[in-house]
Amino acid sequence: MAGPGPLGFPARTNSRLDTFLRRHLPPEVYDAIRAYEPCVVVSDSENRTCKYVVLSDRLIYLTENPPRSIRRVVALRDVVAIDLTDDYPEFLSGPDRETNQHIRITYSSTLKKECGKSNSVRKFLLPFQRAIAKHKIVKEKNNGSVFGRLKEPRSLNESFLRSEEKIKHFTQLKSEIVLKDNTLRKMFDLITELKVAAQNNFILKRLFWKASDLFYFLVNKLHEYLPESRDKSALQNKSQRTDELVMCIEIVQTLGLMFRETETELSRLNTLAAKKGTLCTLLVILISEPQIPKSCPMFDIQLETDSTLVEMSFDAELQKLIQEYTDTATALLYEILLVFQQGNLGLGSTEFAISWIMSFLQSRPPIITFVANIVKQVVKGLSASASFQLLSPCQAVLLYQQFYILKSCLKYSTSLAEYIRNDYREEFRYFIHVPTLDKRLPLCYPITQPITQLIHEVLNLVEQKQYLTC
Repeated sequence: MAGPGPLGFPARTNSRLDTFLRRHLPPEVYDAIRAYEPCVVVSDSENRTCKYVVLSDRLIYLTENPPRSIRRVVALRDVVAIDLTDDYPEFLSGPDRETNQHIRITYSSTLKKECGKSNSVRKFLLPFQRAIAKHKIVKEKNNGSVFGRLKEPRSLNESFLRSEEKIKHFTQLKSEIVLKDNTLRKMFDLITELKVAAQNNFILKRLFWKASDLFYFLVNKLHEYLPESRDKSALQNKSQRTDELVMCIEIVQTLGLMFRETETELSRLNTLAAKKGTLCTLLVILISEPQIPKSCPMFDIQLETDSTLVEMSFDAELQKLIQEYTDTATALLYEILLVFQQGNLGLGSTEFAISWIMSFLQSRPPIITFVANIVKQVVKGLSASASFQLLSPCQAVLLYQQFYILKSCLKYSTSLAEYIRNDYREEFRYFIHVPTLDKRLPLCYPITQPITQLIHEVLNLVEQKQYLTC
């Protein structure tokens, strides 16, 4: 079994396997590999065969030990449940049994149909280090803003060339982003380019966290405009404030993208831990409501009615942007909370880490308004009088993130838990209707069951008098 990487994350230290993967996978697939570990495979034709499991951004692969060929076995989009079977796998003994967990992943695979596989049930015992659930059983079921299919393997030289091109692209983007004379429009375009590039190529996420100064720069750039603009003219100019908020939303969305699916990147933890002040600044920005001008800018418009319409238009746009910012900030705060539960950032135990961030948040006055807004949104969306229009996938994910934040407040913050129970117990008791959720969330969404379970957990926590004292 492979040894754990720093802070409990899997280490990609098998040079033979790494070379094999580089040679046999397209560059974009190789760059998207998150981790690999030895595994034990159990199927109709194999009884606890030692192989390697390879996790990419979309698929789980298996290859022999030593590697000779590689095949796709699970598409992550098909995973419907992940459950803990046993803390200590019964099929292991000695130190291996003490440092592993037995996890079952249930999925309905479309790969089976693509590859012409039979309809038999197969199991894979996948060993991972305990920090990321080291032993897993995979069980296959036959269910079917304003501003696939694998290709043929490429040569090793071409793979290196593609990686060098991405590094060059990132380096150029970074140098342009940090220029001092960038206009808002130019900054927005550059941030958008970075976001799109990172969506298409996972290696840019790795480069982003390795180039830690870019993370610090983007947080400082947010701080220039949030919660209020340092440019005093923006305090009276709604058009300028609108442009600032559009750019800030783009930055927060980009940061959220950089956090997602980078749990195994040690450079991310190093960047966050190196300057905790920057992380604290970001947290305060996320929970603070953006300030907007209260007076209409002066327009050379003769008719007063026209001037009023212009102002109302700006007001409506600003309110829409504030809501979009709040949703985007919620998503990023969710990702940061995951960091503190997945890695301790050098702060001690995992429990201490999540307690640290909740203790910090509860000490900042804007958190009360932030939590209140989340409660009001979920109550509005799940009350009996709510629209029965189906939630979009993005809306469903946001709902999960909102309830996850509420759960963290209830479990790890005494003052926030008390605030939620004292001020909103009746709303949770009488206005959160699970039947409404059932009508708004299609069963085909993989996130439907986790959301339902999470809502029940939050409702139970609200009814408790005390759960955890920080």
